[in-house]
Amino acid sequence: MIRLLLSSDWHLRTTNPEHRIDASFFYTQLNKIEQILQIASEKNCKYILQAGDVTDGPRPSFELIEKYVELFRKYKDIRILHVYGQHDTRYRCKERTATKLFNFLGYLQEVNGLHKLSEDIHLYGASWGDPIPEIKDKDCFNILLIHKTIVDKPLWIGHEDFLQSDKLFKNNPYDVILAGDNHTPVFYKHKNQTIVGCGCIVRKTIAEADLKPHIYILDITDDLEYTLEKIYLQFKPADEVFKSEALERMDKKENQKLQEFINSIKNNEIGQSLNFRKNLEIAMKPMEQTIKNIIIKAFEEIEK
Repeated sequence: MIRLLLSSDWHLRTTNPEHRIDASFFYTQLNKIEQILQIASEKNCKYILQAGDVTDGPRPSFELIEKYVELFRKYKDIRILHVYGQHDTRYRCKERTATKLFNFLGYLQEVNGLHKLSEDIHLYGASWGDPIPEIKDKDCFNILLIHKTIVDKPLWIGHEDFLQSDKLFKNNPYDVILAGDNHTPVFYKHKNQTIVGCGCIVRKTIAEADLKPHIYILDITDDLEYTLEKIYLQFKPADEVFKSEALERMDKKENQKLQEFINSIKNNEIGQSLNFRKNLEIAMKPMEQTIKNIIIKAFEEIEK
């Protein structure tokens, strides 16, 4: 039997996101990563699979690198296999980034294409923007580690950069797929195939206030049967980590749609061919004025 811990979207950073009231968001994140490493150690996991966006930016501060080197060294027997998310790269380049440095130091290991966990358990990696690898041996237990939003329908007007779960199941017969990028957890099942998206491990925005940070433990038997166990990380209630006025500002569902739309623009995930302003004006027509004001403010911040 082999046991793996599944996680994604760590977004390691030193600064506090807007609306968080932690004394130090940096140490809140550090605590979450140590929880994950502790669980992996206590559960005797052979590997941690991390589906991208290890860091929130390609070149974080020296303080962040120093602290996580210290933490990874403490759990040096646990191997972390990962793919790159867009936040890990600099202009789509992996070189001279913090995630690349963690690889060079041996604390992380990129999965690019096929990586054999055993003779009959094969792991494939597809970083952000990479094509999905073709399975080489369908008789093996095959796992895909990918940084790509997987949903059943677009999350906002003009959203095109995603994969539909049913098409992914049909065209890519992996036994288990661990997906990063979407901060909202997903879980899709088709016959004996499973798609898992753990979502973010720390809630950065109001849109994520109701999320319960968690990981999965994947057990694969010698007969290549598998089970998944969800384990929640320790976290505080939303009203203890977010500004009360931000929580009360608007309905959370509307805020989530808004935040996902804003994030897509900040991450440059919407196609270059779109006329942003024209499409935005059309999309904003049925919206309440308070929401329109927030979108306008977000665009002003992006332009700065």
